[in-house]
Amino acid sequence: MNKKLKILLIKPFSVTDEIQPPLGLGYLATAVRDKHDVTIIDGIKEKLTLQKFKDELEKENYDVIGIQCYTFDKHTVKEMINLSRIINKDIIIIVGGPEPSSNIKDIFNYLHADFGFKGEAEIGFPALMDNISGKKIKLEQIPSLIWKDKSKIKVNQQRFIENLDELKNPSWDLLKPDTYPQAPHGAFFKRMPTAPVFATRGCPYHCTFCAGFLISGRRIRYRSVKNFVDEIELLHKQYGINEIHIEDDNFSLKREFVIDFCNELIKRRLDITWACPNGIRLDSLDLELVKLMKKTGLYTVSVGIESGSDRILKIMKKSLSKEIIREKLNMLDKAGLDTVGFFILGYPDETIKDIDETIGFACSLPLKRASFMTFKPFPGTEASSRIMEELKNKDLKWENFALNTVAYSPRGITLKQLKFLRRKALIKFYFRPKIVIDFISSINSFNHAKYVFKRVFRWLLN
Repeated sequence: MNKKLKILLIKPFSVTDEIQPPLGLGYLATAVRDKHDVTIIDGIKEKLTLQKFKDELEKENYDVIGIQCYTFDKHTVKEMINLSRIINKDIIIIVGGPEPSSNIKDIFNYLHADFGFKGEAEIGFPALMDNISGKKIKLEQIPSLIWKDKSKIKVNQQRFIENLDELKNPSWDLLKPDTYPQAPHGAFFKRMPTAPVFATRGCPYHCTFCAGFLISGRRIRYRSVKNFVDEIELLHKQYGINEIHIEDDNFSLKREFVIDFCNELIKRRLDITWACPNGIRLDSLDLELVKLMKKTGLYTVSVGIESGSDRILKIMKKSLSKEIIREKLNMLDKAGLDTVGFFILGYPDETIKDIDETIGFACSLPLKRASFMTFKPFPGTEASSRIMEELKNKDLKWENFALNTVAYSPRGITLKQLKFLRRKALIKFYFRPKIVIDFISSINSFNHAKYVFKRVFRWLLN
């Protein structure tokens, strides 16, 4: 008889400005909970210390722990794994997410996990649970699994779900989206509570700073419009969600899909607002489409501008020019949408002159807000591969790979200079009367104000 497993899926605690339900864990829970008992813990929301984690493990006798792992929290994940082994030597530990997908050796050599998954795991994770619970499924047959055969690391072929409707919704009853604080992706909102959703997976673009393709592949895949809006309606009616945050990398890539989505929202008369805080491709938008999106409740979009230097944009393989960026942002402004610009400072081969050009460009655009990140050489990206020799001589600390920290500076610029330049960018952009007024007017409550200003000070202080 196959054993019913007790599974803990966990997102580790990290210092971050954004707290939203971990969708990936929600999808994994849905994939296995028909056969097993599943608990989800969002360590960020619950402020999960190692002591709290220890208390949870001692209270519940888990068979399996699945941990979501990013580069910046891999040290925390290692501590959690070590603690788990002390409390229960028989527990099976699996890691997934961006870090294990791009840095395979560290799954075993640094984290000392039992298994990992490369990219999407909704097919492979249930198969591995079947193997652990006693079914005769060989490890080499499990898609996307990373495992050890004696001392040899094996990486099974990835397999993607082609029809995303087959995924079913994430386990919203376990994620409890209506209990999250006023700290969503992008920091601002019109109506609480909010919830994140995905309509597509995959990215056909080749930006040199991004390794997202390692998770979901190059080919974009879609849910049906009905399936997608069904989930939004469920969130609105069952959990009281008033604002939807579409977290896709390429939501607007297929014009017909967006039109059908908007028409379905109109047909159902859902009283919601929505936003695209993860970024949307500027070159996929036109005025007619944008007006329709706004009509159905869209009020803000984030856009990946990245640089104000055409030279650096070419190095990044952004397939966008400053001229197109300005033209499309003026169009969004004309349509009455708020825009947030994403910028990367300190890119390999970038100079102080390039960075100053980016700051000036950001201030010249009709943006309501701007986010100035510094470049991080994440494993698996083309950019990090290109500067591998340079990185050997740098003392990179994984914890500095969080978004609001400075981990790397290009040749000719020190870390101290880059921190100064980022602070300069923030001050030059935000300390303008119109931006200050817009910023303050976007704050919704006293608690939101506390959160926003805490975030501002953290960014200014690096």
